[in-house]
Amino acid sequence: MLKAMLVVTALGGGGDYTAEMPSMEECLDARIVIAEQDPNVKTLCVPISNETETVQEILDSFLEMIKEMRREERFEGYVCDSSVDPGIVIMTSPPRINCDEEPKSNWLKEEPKKKW
Repeated sequence: MLKAMLVVTALGGGGDYTAEMPSMEECLDARIVIAEQDPNVKTLCVPISNETETVQEILDSFLEMIKEMRREERFEGYVCDSSVDPGIVIMTSPPRINCDEEPKSNWLKEEPKKKW
């Protein structure tokens, strides 16, 4: 859920007032209430996010990119084909393997089984 910051400014030099609101919807409702009380007061709802959550999302995205790069690197030189049984290498040029399933330890390093 997106949080919001309610900013209230009075034109009479009363200064600015800010309040963190639990949601954008509640912030917009509060603006209406304030406008009904004093039409000269200006209000604004600004979206805010939790910095910890934002940083975590960025790190998770980065980690997924690294995992995908490692996955692609592991199958470099092979064509991924889901119709091939896991652990089988079809000796075409380039060789075809099943990349959908996690390989058993070091199965790509073993001598490939030929399927004709």
